[in-house]
Amino acid sequence: MAQFSDNIDNLEHWQTNRRQVIKAAILTGTLSQLSFLQACTANQLTEEGNDLLDANQVGILKSVMEILFPNDGNGPGIDDLHAFEYIMWVLHDTGSYEKYRNLAIEGITWADEQTQKNQQKNYLELSQAEREQAVAHFNETDYGTEWLSIILTYILEALLLDPIYGGNPDGIGWKWLNHTPGYPQATEELRYENILKTVRAAYPKTES
Repeated sequence: MAQFSDNIDNLEHWQTNRRQVIKAAILTGTLSQLSFLQACTANQLTEEGNDLLDANQVGILKSVMEILFPNDGNGPGIDDLHAFEYIMWVLHDTGSYEKYRNLAIEGITWADEQTQKNQQKNYLELSQAEREQAVAHFNETDYGTEWLSIILTYILEALLLDPIYGGNPDGIGWKWLNHTPGYPQATEELRYENILKTVRAAYPKTES
């Protein structure tokens, strides 16, 4: 999960050069272990919060995502990619790594506590410039680097997954990268959750 941390050591460099970094990662196979899963359903999302995150946590998460992947004309932003929706699905997906799901959530509270400690303000009270400085500071700590790497990994999954799963609508991420996806592409029958159902039916759990 820390595989992208080196790319965000310099936040400004990452924001400016992320297209080249991602394309290079595709070519070298660095992204081959990303789990291309389905996106979140609408009832798991609201700006006011949901069953996992309250309104303050939603605001912090979306702000950090926008700093890591801004809509600045240098490619699609998180709203274009439906990245927040995708992350919320991952956080609800009990089939994904529990450690990373927990860290993704706990890191939001940690980020707010860090800004309270260092700047005597809640994160959402900071100006945009102060928020970017705070995110850069987070990446100077081991915990913050791992947290940011997880969030960035989820954003990249939303950028590259097949549109059948709800992210990367109309292949917007592929078009930005001039990437030709593999064939055959996903079908409803071979969606992630349908494959799991088939596997679980074939290999049911037994009482120990």
